[in-house]
Formats: sequence, C-alpha cells, structure tokens
Amino acid sequence: MYATMNFNGVVANNKKFCSWTGSDSLPLQLPLLSVSEEHTICPHATILNGMCVVCDKLMDDSYGLCFDYIEKGLRYSIDEISRLKKRNTKNLLRMRKLHLVLDLDHTLLHSRLIGKLTSDEKYLEKAAAAAGEFSSDKISRGNDLFKIKIGDNVLLVKLRPFVRSFLEEASRLFEISVCTLGNREYATRAVKLLDPDCKYFNSRIITREDFKQKERKYLDLVLGQENSIVIVDDTESVWGGRVENLITVGSYDFFKDKKKNDCKSYSEQMSDESESDGALANILRALKAVHALYFDNPGNHAAGRDVRSCLAKIRSRILMGCTILFGDDDFEELPLTWSRAEEMGAICTLVTDASVTHVVSSNTQSETFEWAE
Repeated sequence: MYATMNFNGVVANNKKFCSWTGSDSLPLQLPLLSVSEEHTICPHATILNGMCVVCDKLMDDSYGLCFDYIEKGLRYSIDEISRLKKRNTKNLLRMRKLHLVLDLDHTLLHSRLIGKLTSDEKYLEKAAAAAGEFSSDKISRGNDLFKIKIGDNVLLVKLRPFVRSFLEEASRLFEISVCTLGNREYATRAVKLLDPDCKYFNSRIITREDFKQKERKYLDLVLGQENSIVIVDDTESVWGGRVENLITVGSYDFFKDKKKNDCKSYSEQMSDESESDGALANILRALKAVHALYFDNPGNHAAGRDVRSCLAKIRSRILMGCTILFGDDDFEELPLTWSRAEEMGAICTLVTDASVTHVVSSNTQSETFEWAE
C-alpha cells in the first residue's frame, strides 16, 4: 500500500499541494495549505532530506520518525504516521486483507558464511546456484540454495521448504512486510531470492538500520494499525510488548549449529523440513484461521475487530484437553513455559496423577521421567 515515492510540489489557486506516486498505489496528496499560511501553520507532516515538503522549513533528525526503507531521507510526523496507519488499514480492510510482518532469518530462510561450513557441508558450495547468474524467472522455478556475496563475505542462503507457496497464498489475505535485524544490503538480496518478481514486499523491507534499538523490533515503522497486524517470527524476545500480535514459528536451522553438537543438521543429513507438514505450512493454516475469525465471524463487529483477540482464541485451543506435568520445578524458564502452556488451553501441574497426559522434564534420570516412561 506504500512504495518508493516521487515527490512533487504544486501550487494552484493559491494552495500548495504535495503529492507522490508509487509503483503500487494511486497518487496521494498531503493536507492542503495556502501559500500565505504555510509558514505559520504548516504541520510539517512529511520531511524529505531535512526539509518540509510543503513549506520548505529545515527540520532536524529528531523530528518524527525516519522511513528510509520507503525513501531515503523520508521522515513523517507522529500525527502523519497515525493518519497513514489508519488510512492504509482502512484500504486493506476494504479488500478483506490484514497486515502481516515476517521475520527473515530462521523464519523464511537460513544463511551461513561459506567459511563456516563443516566438512560434511562442503558439498553444498558446489550445489548452490550463484544468484547473480540467474534471471528472476529461473530463481522462481525451484532453486532453493543460493550463493551470494555481501561486501567481502560469501554466503550460502537456503530457502525454507514451502516458502514460495506460503508467500503466494498469504499475499492473497495479507499485505506483507519483512522486519529483520539483518542489515539492509543483506535483507534486500535475500528478499530478492524469495520474491524475484517483486510481487509480495515492494519496498516494505524494514532492517536494523531503521531501528533505534538494534536488538529490538517494533511496529511503529509498519504503516498499519496494530489491531490488524500479525507477526510471524522465530524469536519472541525481540518484540518486547507485542507478543499478543505474534505467532512464534520454530527456528529453521538448515546448516550446522555448533551449539547443538549432539545432533546432525538437515544439511549434514542431506535432508530437509517437510513441505506439506513443516512449519510454514502450519503457520499458513494459522494465518487463514485468523483471517477467517477476523472477517467471517458474524459476532465480530467491524469497530471491535482485533487480530490479537483472534490469535488468543486460536492459541487457547492448541493444547485443550492436555494436562502437563512439569518434572523440574527449578527449571529456569518454568514460569514463562507454564504461562504459555495455559494460554494454549493446557492444565499445568507439579503433581503426578492419572490426569497427566504430557510430561516436560530436562532430566532423563528423574523420578518424573521414569514414571512417564
């Protein structure tokens, strides 16, 4: 709903217009101000390269928020951001679409520096397609392992199974953005492998350069209202207080993780995650359920619709009927895990009895583990 912009200032009937056009949107216009009034009452809604595009006043970098991912040097005032969020969401809802924010690494793909491949993974270097040698048509026809160069580094990028079908189907129900803690050069190259024809993301690639806190992601830069945004990410902690919008996906680790020396990676086993029953196929089913609850529930009135309520309802059914016994009461993450299990509809206990259906224990020598066996 928003794209790289070309700005044009126009004066007509003593009114100054500022409009832009994007590759996937109709021409838009900022609020109108008379030429005589603009210097005193201009709201400075849009700043480009340090200057208000309506009244030409110079503005410093502390003003509003920066949207370099849309246009280099673009800043919006807080009021303008709020207006754009409402407008974009309203436009999407007319098309029965919601906003979807996707993580990149370990969610849609996995990357590894060639120099860090294990001896059992060296075969992959020859198998990888050099992305620069392929047209977008060839990229989209089934290659899923690529070799790319970022600066002085050469990486292998492995797309997650089902990812292209996932994006194709999700794009019918959602406007999709990428939100990653990777840098812009890497993210842009990686997204090109996922979306060679630029059908899904357009300029909506938010990277670490866009965030003030480098280890945190937030929704301020997504031009949509939070009650219509679903996030899919393998890492909950980076989202702070936005977990109500989040669907956590299992991490995709195709290459060897040296922290997990006790098990072989997909790459070492020359295997991969399931296409039909893997993580992205399951996430797509969840997204379709959220969309259906949001739009098709007769009791879900437009004014009160919220994807967070839909997600909570879906979560509450996941472990319904399960009674989980936690065998380690000193388990460091017990409070969080217990809370998450209850959110998903489970009954949690520390008492061993006949009602227990599942046991969680990190100690295979414990009495609880032996009882479960």
